[in-house]
This record gives sequence, C-alpha cells and structure tokens, in this order.
Amino acid sequence: MQRQSNTAEKKLWTKYFILTFIYALFTSTANNMLLTGLPLYALHLGGDNSISGLLFGLFMLFAILSRPLFGKLIDEKSRRMVLIAGGVISAFLSLSYVFAFSIGLLLVLRALHGFGFSATTNSSGTVVSDIVPKSRLAEGIGYFGLANTLSTAVGPALSLFIIVNFNFNILFIVTTLIGFIALFCSLFINYEKNGEPDHKLSNIKVKRKLTEIMYEKTALPTALVTVFIYVAMGATMTFIPTYALSLGIEDIGIYFIVYSFALFFTRIAGGKLADKYGSSLVIIPGLIMIVLSFVVLAYATSLSAFIISAILYGLGLGSVDPTLNAVMIRLCPPDRRGAGNSTFFTAKDLGGGFGAVIFGFISLSQGFRFVFLYCALSVIIAMIAYHFILRKQINSIKKIGGGVKEIA
Repeated sequence: MQRQSNTAEKKLWTKYFILTFIYALFTSTANNMLLTGLPLYALHLGGDNSISGLLFGLFMLFAILSRPLFGKLIDEKSRRMVLIAGGVISAFLSLSYVFAFSIGLLLVLRALHGFGFSATTNSSGTVVSDIVPKSRLAEGIGYFGLANTLSTAVGPALSLFIIVNFNFNILFIVTTLIGFIALFCSLFINYEKNGEPDHKLSNIKVKRKLTEIMYEKTALPTALVTVFIYVAMGATMTFIPTYALSLGIEDIGIYFIVYSFALFFTRIAGGKLADKYGSSLVIIPGLIMIVLSFVVLAYATSLSAFIISAILYGLGLGSVDPTLNAVMIRLCPPDRRGAGNSTFFTAKDLGGGFGAVIFGFISLSQGFRFVFLYCALSVIIAMIAYHFILRKQINSIKKIGGGVKEIA
C-alpha cells in the first residue's frame, strides 16, 4: 500500500494537471495571437511603432496593478475562482476588439485585458505549484510551460494567417472562441474541494501588511533576474514581425515555429536536469544562449539568420524560465504561493511592458539593431544578478537546512 501511495504521489499527468495545461494552452494561444495581431491592427488604424509598444506596455501595466489583488484572492479564497474570473475577462475582451475603431479605444481595451492576463497566469501557475510532486517540480513546471511554448508556435503564425487571408474581425472572433474553451476547462478544476492542499492546512487567518499583499519577499531575488530577461522578451514578441518587414523578409511566422520547437525540447530536458543537478547547470548556459540569440538578431539580414536566432533563443529561454519558476516555488512558503507567483509574474510583466514601450521609441530613433543589442545587454545584467544575488539566497537557505539542495 505504501509503495502504491508513493507512486501516486509522484504521478505528474493527473486529471487536474491536464485540465490546467489545456486552460493555459488556450489562454496563451489567444494571447499570443493578439500580441502579434494587435500591433498590425494598430498600424491598420493609422498608428506607428510607438503605439505598438504602448499596446503591450498598457496591457502589462494593468496586469501588474492587479496581480497583488489576484495573488491575495488565490491565497485566501480560491484558486478556481480566479481561474474562472480570468477566463471570463479574457474571452469577453477578445470579442470587444471587434468594436475598436480608433487607436484610443484600442488602447483602453488592451489595458483592461491586462486584468484577464493577470488572473489566468497567476491562478494557473499557482494551481500547478500545488499539484505537481515536489521531487519533480522543475520537470512538472517545464511540461506545464509547454502550453505556452505550443501557443507561441501556433498563436503568431495563426494570427498572421487569419489577417492575410481573412480580416482582423475574424482574428478577434477566433480568439474569443478559444477563450471560451479555456473557461469551460476551468469549471472542472476543483481539487481544493477534494481534500486539503498544503496551502490550506492551516485555518489560522493572518492579517497581512500592505507590503506582504504587494509582494512575497522570498521571490524578490528570482524576480530581479526575471525582469531583465523579460525586458528583452517584450521587444522580441512585439517587434520581430515589423523588423522582418523592414528588411524585406517574408514568412517570418517560421521564426516563432522554430523558436517554439527549440523551447519545447529544452523545457523537457532542462527541468529534469535542474531537478537532478541543480539550477546553475541549466540557467547559466541558457542565459548565454539568449545573449547570443540577440547578437545574431541584431545583425540579421536574411531569414536563415532569424532562424538561427530563434533556435538559440528557444534553447536558452526554455532552460531558464521553468527553472527560475521552480526555484521561486521551492523558496516560497506553501501558503504564500499566490503572492509568490504574483511577484514572479509581475517581474515578467514589468520587464515585458518596459521593454516594449522603451524599445518602441528606441526603434524609431536608433533602429532595430540597437534594440536587440540592448536586449543582449539586459540579459547579461540578469546573469550578473543571478550569480551575485539569487545564488546567495539559495546558498544561505541551504546552510540553515532549508531543504533546497536540489536548486543549488
């Protein structure tokens, strides 16, 4: 009986993991379709690259502002409630773009959509941290991250296909339908009723300080590393299609497909290596590959150079992102996972939003080459922060018996 129990505890692909994976896959697909399509829609309405950056920046700003609220609700109320709320907000706002006939209204709707993005990512990430066996945490998060990987492959390419062959309204209707499929899945994720997860083992209500609501202190070093990585990420997702067009390169959708295949491979292998040998073996080489990908991109003149950059970027980010996420969860108390995920995803939002806005203006004044060289510099700063700050936190917990030997 004990052997059966241990086997069950180590099972990864459970009913709730699969449902959460599908939920994340569909919400991420819709989001990636809009990330690619809305900048082009803004150009269609008469905007320029700065408007494209503002679309991403406002989206991230409102996600950041709402993350502490959703983190608090996740920790103190229900993961499922926030999952459903995020699905509802995202689906209906996707439909609302059909009625965005001006740049001003488009910016307002995109800002409000940040609430839905915050709710879906916060809640799904926290659910996974609850249900994945702790001995397979990096591996489980790596597999879960494949939802975003697949959506990155499918979303931008599908978005460009719909825009070229149909119109923007069809794009918004398709993303709405995808959003409702995700919402349907969230209705069946009710594991909190089937026993007491470890984040609910204590019935003691703790009155939190404002700073504790805003962020989780154990997640701050991980967030610092993450924010510099995602400054670069914001520029990549926002400006790759426009950059390619400026060089006269067609079929740039293949960049996202190749990037996603590389990401797919390392999310599986990287998580297992991190669980077995520690985070540094995965994170440091991954960051180096990301830096190289941006240097290649800065000097790209052909589709083949874009593809080389996509391979390096996918291999690097696929190694780094889930490993950092697993490090954060292991360092975070179980009853603060909602706040921890809020802090971690806020770092992504801050980095991505800042990157999209500032690089939008840099692209106008200095050109895309400098945008991607600055991206490489940002990732180098992330590498320095990991070595001197996050590793110091990990090592200090090891010394006091924090039980995080596997993340060193």
